[in-house]
Parts: sequence; C-alpha cells; structure tokens
Amino acid sequence: MLKQNKRKIILVGYKSFIQTNLFNYLNKNFIVKKKKFNEINKKNISGYDLIINCSNSKYFFNKRYDKKYDRNLKIAQLIKKNSVKLFLLSSRQVYFQKLFLTEKSKLKPLNVYGQNCLKSEINCKKILKKNLLILRLSNVFGYENGKKKKPSLVSLILKGLKMKKIIFDNNYFLYKDFLPITLLCQYIEKLVYLNIYGIVNVGSGIPILVKDFVNNIIDIKKIKIKVELSNSFSDQSYCYNINKLKRLTGINPNKNNLNVYFSKLKNRLI
Repeated sequence: MLKQNKRKIILVGYKSFIQTNLFNYLNKNFIVKKKKFNEINKKNISGYDLIINCSNSKYFFNKRYDKKYDRNLKIAQLIKKNSVKLFLLSSRQVYFQKLFLTEKSKLKPLNVYGQNCLKSEINCKKILKKNLLILRLSNVFGYENGKKKKPSLVSLILKGLKMKKIIFDNNYFLYKDFLPITLLCQYIEKLVYLNIYGIVNVGSGIPILVKDFVNNIIDIKKIKIKVELSNSFSDQSYCYNINKLKRLTGINPNKNNLNVYFSKLKNRLI
C-alpha cells in the first residue's frame, strides 16, 4: 500500500499498555502517531482519519462522573466539526454481568468505573453520532511491566510473583472473558478498515475460570496462593457473545488459540 493512501491514526495516551501494543502493531500498515492527552489540539489532529483514546484520568476510575475528567468527551468536542472518527475504548463493566453478553444485553454498571464508561459513551454519542465506534473490551491481558492507574489481573500477578505470594478475592472462582493484547490489536486493525459506528463487544468469547487462567500462566508450585472471600463482593461470571465481532472482522478465536497466548505469557513471566 502506498504511504499516501494509508489511514492516519492518533493513539492518545502515555506509555499505556494498550497504546504501546497498538502502536507496534498498527504502525506496520498505517501512519500512526502517539500523543499525550494534553498535547492534542485542533491543529495537530488535522489531516488524521482516526483517534483511538487509550488515556483516562485517574479520577475516572474511582470518582463519580464529572465531565472535566472525561477525556473521551473532550476529544469528541475537539473533533466534532470535522470528519475524524473516534474509537472509544469502553468496558464490559457497563453490563449486568452474565455469560455470553451481547451488545443488546442489560446495562447495569458494576461499579463507579462502569457508570463513568456508560456516561462517557452516551455523551460522546450525542456529539459524534456516526463518527464514533464504542469498543467494550473484556479482560485484556499480556505482559505488563509499567505502572497502571487501574491495576489489571496480570499486573497484580506480577506484583505477587515478586513477593512469592498472590492474594485473590472472589474473582478467583469466576469465569471471565480473557482477551490477549495481540488479538485486540488484530481486531482493531480489521475495524479500522470498516466504515461502521455503534457498539461492538470485543473479547475472545470464551469463558475461562480465573483459577485456570492463573494455573496456565504461572507455576503455582512456586507461589503461595491465598484467596480472601468477601460477602460484599459484587462481580459475577461473564463472557461475551462475539458473533457481531466475528462477522465484522472474520476472526474466530478458539481455546487452542488462547492456550498459545497463555503459554507465551508464561514464558515471559518465568
């Protein structure tokens, strides 16, 4: 593909796990620039086709919704008068949790972060309409060695490995939809080429017990595992129905694919 015909993409964030991996993957076939959130303005986004926001304020995770902390909304307001498209990375936590969630499943945010994601989706949709694609991500995993505003399961495991002890809550006995970071990059690459808008659930579509996930990526004989159960725990087992995603991208992951990703991560953690 000639360079001048490549789609031009801005990845907003600062050394985030998803942004870093997306840049390394998408840079092969697109013109991709990384920018910190506070660096973007009308002038330096001019001429780009797509913005993928990988950045959130730390207050977005644990404070009641406030527009001043909604970076998706600020980007939407910045691009509303041109043809730049926004990929909004949202969360499975906007749903009432159950197995095989579809894009039409009941919305019942799990926590403050889920509430904020849903409000951000609604506000951005009002502004951008057909220039917005909302990607509700499941549990993205891969090797992470940077500091995160919102710790992931893998980052908690990495911390526990250093201490030779990993403490889990009720999540240990739940099923979740684990999405390898490489698979997320493949999905997004396919979606970049499509002229679509709306909402797409992005995951593997395969329910995996957290306990089994842990057993697949670390040698539990060398680590002490402790589970602290809580009566106030509110999460439930979930996974996505990804029929829409498979139809759009042509990608159909299976459990053997996931096992390959588990094995690769285990080798990184040794």
